[in-house]
Amino acid sequence: MNGSRHDRTGGRTEAVTVQFAFTPAAAYVRAARLVAADVAAHAGVATGLLDEVRQAVGEACTRAVLRHRDRGIDDLVRVEFSIGDRFVAKITDNAQDLRARPSGRIGASIGGGESRTGDRDTLEEDTLSEEITLIVLGGLVEDLVVTGPDANGGTTVSMSWPLPGSGSAADH
Repeated sequence: MNGSRHDRTGGRTEAVTVQFAFTPAAAYVRAARLVAADVAAHAGVATGLLDEVRQAVGEACTRAVLRHRDRGIDDLVRVEFSIGDRFVAKITDNAQDLRARPSGRIGASIGGGESRTGDRDTLEEDTLSEEITLIVLGGLVEDLVVTGPDANGGTTVSMSWPLPGSGSAADH
């Protein structure tokens, strides 16, 4: 892959997108991290930022895997890398945000039954873990946006890094 297509003046003319999905298992997070670093390097992300890209994508993928696991979802975790004015990584899960249920009760109707004290404790732990992951991501990535829930009830973690010639190379 050549990153993105360039015109004769060195500017990018069209965005390039790389998409893949993986089974929500920890074993595949490492592969996603390696792909992220490789695509970012080909896109022209500064060498000093490649470890940041790798770690941030790993954290976001781990978050998605845990969200799927904790909710018993076998749907694939979706990953998209876009190369345009910036290198953008998007990680999307299909896990419903249990904290946002219409009933307003944490843990309501998990598995069709009433919530138990243990369920509530587990959800509070998961919520804390998720918040810590987002704090870590916020420390790694200046341009971080978490959106959702989407139509499937999941969330998307979007992160971006500057590319040479994008006018924002001084971000780091």
